[in-house]
Amino acid sequence: MITTLGIKWDRDPQELWIYVALIIVTLVVYLFKDYIRIYWVVSRMKGPRTVPIIGNANYLCQDNVLHIMSHLLYKDFGPVLRVWITCLPFVIVTEPEDIQAVLGSPKHARKVLFYRLFDNFLGKGLITSDLDTWRAHRRILQPAFHLHVLQQFVGSFAESADRLVAKLAHHHSQEIDITKFVNDTVYEILNETVLGVDMASMTMENGTVDLDSLPFRKGQMVVPYRMVHPWLLFDWIYSWTSAGRRERKQREDLSAACRKIIGERREARRSNGAPARKSSLLEYMLELKSREWFGDEDIVNECCTFMLAGQDSVGTATAMSLFLLATHPEWQAKCIEELDGIFEAGGDPRRPPTMHDLKAMRVLECCIKEALRLYPSVPLFARTLGEDLRLGKHVIPAGCGVVVLPYTTHRLAHHFPEPHAFRPERFSPENSEKRHPYAYLPFSAGPRNCIGNKFAMLEMKVMISAILRRYHLGSVEGKTEVRPKFRFTVRAAGGLWVKITQRVDAR
Repeated sequence: MITTLGIKWDRDPQELWIYVALIIVTLVVYLFKDYIRIYWVVSRMKGPRTVPIIGNANYLCQDNVLHIMSHLLYKDFGPVLRVWITCLPFVIVTEPEDIQAVLGSPKHARKVLFYRLFDNFLGKGLITSDLDTWRAHRRILQPAFHLHVLQQFVGSFAESADRLVAKLAHHHSQEIDITKFVNDTVYEILNETVLGVDMASMTMENGTVDLDSLPFRKGQMVVPYRMVHPWLLFDWIYSWTSAGRRERKQREDLSAACRKIIGERREARRSNGAPARKSSLLEYMLELKSREWFGDEDIVNECCTFMLAGQDSVGTATAMSLFLLATHPEWQAKCIEELDGIFEAGGDPRRPPTMHDLKAMRVLECCIKEALRLYPSVPLFARTLGEDLRLGKHVIPAGCGVVVLPYTTHRLAHHFPEPHAFRPERFSPENSEKRHPYAYLPFSAGPRNCIGNKFAMLEMKVMISAILRRYHLGSVEGKTEVRPKFRFTVRAAGGLWVKITQRVDAR
């Protein structure tokens, strides 16, 4: 007889352990029933071969992962497939109808848990915040991104674009990697429009701007590394590594820089009774606090997100657009003709662009959209299902992560004929009206789409039009192909090279 906790057991001890095991198994099944259901459904779907422990996370580190997305994934596995990131199952959807079912519903607006790994790269604001915080902040910040408000930033865009044009004047008839020039200008624009920093006041004696005085360009992407080393997904382990310590230090530096600027803006308000010379999103958020709950920590998080997320996405899209125009001179000529007509009609061909001018740049907009179709800055994003969802013949359980791949969807031939060719005419009104609205999603779609998509398009138009009004862009022999690489944003391996020549007929 066995006595345990005052309970007498007069049966075989082995039988006791069987009962204990059954209780433990029942408890585990109860606690993990949702995961077990997801596991059962997803494990029966088609998908790429997995590797023990890391699942398919190794794909993210392969040089050809974007080629797999654009050429092989749909062909090999169809519109709905499964992948494993460590022990976590995900479903990938590529057809617009399925994407709309996920992104178009507020029931599926919660981001997957991996987004918490992006704090250093994207900030802790709208992109990575939990659902309740996102809803509150999105409602508060949305008015700042209406076109009539964005109009006040066009002047800052134009001033930074003029500085870019002046830099390029020193490279007449030279072959250059346009990426760095564009990235510097995007960073200038963000400093002015997000933080209200007057970049002209930071110009050094040699005419260049001191871009390294703020810490928003020093973050490193460590997410792929953590995914292929699953033990680093546990924050308490990762925090002890050198990468974790660097990330923590970077986050502290970002927060300190934002708080310093917030303090300076408040002091300026107390001294002058008015905001700084230039409008900024920071000024908008400071004004919000007086009439709606929005604390300093929220302001810091959103400033960091706008500063960090706006760099790679807009910089890559602008540089890709310029490169594709250089390698497709017929479309460059159409853009130049359009721009010359717009600015000649205004009376002063050298004047800065107005909002009306930017809206009239329809050919240029088609070219930018086609560049974003071929090379969407963010090639994947993911959501967590809030309820069961039927996708094709599968019913995907609530709680499962669903991955959307614009890089795949944008190259489906039945939506975009000759999908790997640069054809901006796809985005003319007559060619766009019959296309599924979720077939093209460079800024995501649905209620949790990119809040800054109009801001980004205006910014790109101003930069590209400023260059094309002064220069012809030519291709560079041996460097006429984009070699895209994946870093959770799309980059170009080896750079994007063009030959820049001043236009003799520049207006």
